[in-house]
Amino acid sequence: MNFHMDLALPAPREAIWPIFFDVARIARLIPGCEQVEEIEPLALYSAVMKQKIGPFKLEVPTEVRVEAVLAPERVRSRAKGRDKFTGTTLDVLLDVVLAKAENDSTRLTVDSTLQVAGRLAALGYPIVKKKTEEIFIEFEKRLRAELGVA
Repeated sequence: MNFHMDLALPAPREAIWPIFFDVARIARLIPGCEQVEEIEPLALYSAVMKQKIGPFKLEVPTEVRVEAVLAPERVRSRAKGRDKFTGTTLDVLLDVVLAKAENDSTRLTVDSTLQVAGRLAALGYPIVKKKTEEIFIEFEKRLRAELGVA
Protein backbone atom coordinates (compact mmCIF):
# COMPACT_ATOMS: atom_id res chain seq x y z
CA MET A 1 0.00 0.00 0.00
CA ASN A 2 1.23 3.45 -0.87
CA PHE A 3 0.35 6.65 0.98
CA HIS A 4 1.13 10.28 0.24
CA MET A 5 0.93 13.38 2.41
CA ASP A 6 1.54 16.89 1.09
CA LEU A 7 1.35 19.77 3.56
CA ALA A 8 2.07 23.47 3.47
CA LEU A 9 3.43 24.54 6.85
CA PRO A 10 3.86 28.20 7.80
CA ALA A 11 7.25 27.58 9.42
CA PRO A 12 10.79 27.47 8.03
CA ARG A 13 12.19 24.03 7.37
CA GLU A 14 15.04 24.72 9.79
CA ALA A 15 12.39 24.78 12.54
CA ILE A 16 10.73 21.58 11.32
CA TRP A 17 13.79 19.46 10.48
CA PRO A 18 15.02 18.94 14.08
CA ILE A 19 11.69 17.39 15.06
CA PHE A 20 12.38 14.36 12.88
CA PHE A 21 15.56 13.54 14.82
CA ASP A 22 14.40 14.40 18.34
CA VAL A 23 13.29 11.01 19.66
CA ALA A 24 10.92 12.35 22.31
CA ARG A 25 9.29 14.88 20.00
CA ILE A 26 8.72 12.58 17.03
CA ALA A 27 7.35 9.84 19.27
CA ARG A 28 4.68 12.23 20.57
CA LEU A 29 3.59 13.00 17.02
CA ILE A 30 3.08 9.43 15.83
CA PRO A 31 -0.14 7.87 17.17
CA GLY A 32 0.57 4.60 18.97
CA CYS A 33 4.34 5.06 18.94
CA GLU A 34 5.84 4.22 22.33
CA GLN A 35 9.11 3.23 23.96
CA VAL A 36 11.24 4.98 21.34
CA GLU A 37 14.96 4.60 21.90
CA GLU A 38 17.92 5.88 19.98
CA ILE A 39 20.36 3.01 19.46
CA GLU A 40 22.72 4.73 17.05
CA PRO A 41 22.31 8.51 16.51
CA LEU A 42 20.81 9.41 13.13
CA ALA A 43 20.92 5.77 12.07
CA LEU A 44 19.08 3.20 14.21
CA TYR A 45 16.12 3.40 16.58
CA SER A 46 13.72 1.01 18.25
CA ALA A 47 10.06 1.61 19.08
CA VAL A 48 6.84 -0.19 19.85
CA MET A 49 3.80 0.57 17.69
CA LYS A 50 0.46 -0.07 19.38
CA GLN A 51 -2.71 0.09 17.30
CA LYS A 52 -6.21 -1.32 17.29
CA ILE A 53 -7.22 -2.25 13.77
CA GLY A 54 -10.51 -4.03 13.31
CA PRO A 55 -10.68 -6.85 15.87
CA PHE A 56 -6.89 -6.87 16.37
CA LYS A 57 -4.83 -5.09 19.00
CA LEU A 58 -1.30 -4.93 17.70
CA GLU A 59 1.86 -4.35 19.68
CA VAL A 60 4.70 -4.38 17.20
CA PRO A 61 8.30 -3.96 18.38
CA THR A 62 10.04 -2.28 15.47
CA GLU A 63 13.52 -1.48 14.32
CA VAL A 64 13.77 1.85 12.50
CA ARG A 65 16.76 2.35 10.22
CA VAL A 66 17.58 5.68 8.66
CA GLU A 67 18.57 4.81 5.10
CA ALA A 68 19.42 8.28 3.77
CA VAL A 69 19.72 11.79 5.16
CA LEU A 70 20.22 15.05 3.32
CA ALA A 71 19.83 17.70 6.03
CA PRO A 72 17.66 19.76 6.28
CA GLU A 73 15.73 18.55 3.31
CA ARG A 74 15.21 14.77 3.13
CA VAL A 75 15.19 11.66 5.28
CA ARG A 76 14.36 8.15 4.19
CA SER A 77 13.79 5.45 6.78
CA ARG A 78 12.48 1.91 7.05
CA ALA A 79 10.64 0.40 10.01
CA LYS A 80 10.21 -3.36 10.36
CA GLY A 81 8.55 -5.32 13.09
CA ARG A 82 6.43 -8.30 14.07
CA ASP A 83 3.52 -8.61 16.46
CA LYS A 84 4.15 -11.68 18.63
CA PHE A 85 0.48 -12.42 19.30
CA THR A 86 -0.97 -12.20 15.78
CA GLY A 87 2.19 -12.94 13.80
CA THR A 88 1.53 -9.82 11.76
CA THR A 89 4.62 -8.30 10.19
CA LEU A 90 4.97 -4.69 9.11
CA ASP A 91 7.50 -3.19 6.73
CA VAL A 92 7.17 0.57 6.30
CA LEU A 93 9.31 2.72 4.04
CA LEU A 94 9.02 6.48 4.69
CA ASP A 95 10.45 9.20 2.49
CA VAL A 96 10.13 12.66 4.04
CA VAL A 97 10.99 15.80 2.07
CA LEU A 98 11.03 19.35 3.44
CA ALA A 99 11.16 21.88 0.60
CA LYS A 100 11.51 25.62 1.03
CA ALA A 101 8.41 27.49 -0.04
CA GLU A 102 7.36 31.13 -0.28
CA ASN A 103 7.33 33.47 2.72
CA ASP A 104 9.67 31.30 4.81
CA SER A 105 7.21 28.41 4.79
CA THR A 106 7.79 24.73 4.08
CA ARG A 107 6.23 22.12 1.84
CA LEU A 108 6.31 18.77 3.67
CA THR A 109 5.78 15.66 1.59
CA VAL A 110 5.71 12.16 2.98
CA ASP A 111 5.62 9.12 0.74
CA SER A 112 5.12 5.81 2.46
CA THR A 113 4.96 2.22 1.35
CA LEU A 114 3.41 -0.23 3.79
CA GLN A 115 3.63 -3.99 3.48
CA VAL A 116 1.53 -6.06 5.88
CA ALA A 117 1.58 -9.83 6.22
CA GLY A 118 -0.08 -12.23 8.64
CA ARG A 119 -3.44 -12.06 10.36
CA LEU A 120 -3.84 -8.31 9.93
CA ALA A 121 -3.46 -8.67 6.18
CA ALA A 122 -6.49 -10.99 6.26
CA LEU A 123 -8.66 -7.98 7.18
CA GLY A 124 -8.02 -6.61 3.73
CA TYR A 125 -6.75 -3.48 2.13
CA PRO A 126 -9.68 -1.13 2.89
CA ILE A 127 -9.50 -1.55 6.69
CA VAL A 128 -5.72 -1.24 6.90
CA LYS A 129 -5.75 1.72 4.49
CA LYS A 130 -8.41 3.54 6.53
CA LYS A 131 -6.44 3.09 9.77
CA THR A 132 -3.24 4.27 8.14
CA GLU A 133 -4.99 7.36 6.77
CA GLU A 134 -6.30 8.10 10.29
CA ILE A 135 -2.73 7.87 11.63
CA PHE A 136 -1.49 10.32 8.97
CA ILE A 137 -4.31 12.78 9.79
CA GLU A 138 -3.52 12.64 13.51
CA PHE A 139 0.20 13.04 12.79
CA GLU A 140 -0.53 16.22 10.83
CA LYS A 141 -2.64 17.63 13.69
CA ARG A 142 0.07 16.86 16.22
CA LEU A 143 2.82 18.28 14.02
CA ARG A 144 0.91 21.54 13.55
CA ALA A 145 0.33 21.76 17.32
CA GLU A 146 4.02 21.08 17.98
CA LEU A 147 4.94 23.92 15.60
CA GLY A 148 2.24 26.20 17.03
CA VAL A 149 0.60 26.67 13.61
CA ALA A 150 -2.93 26.07 12.39
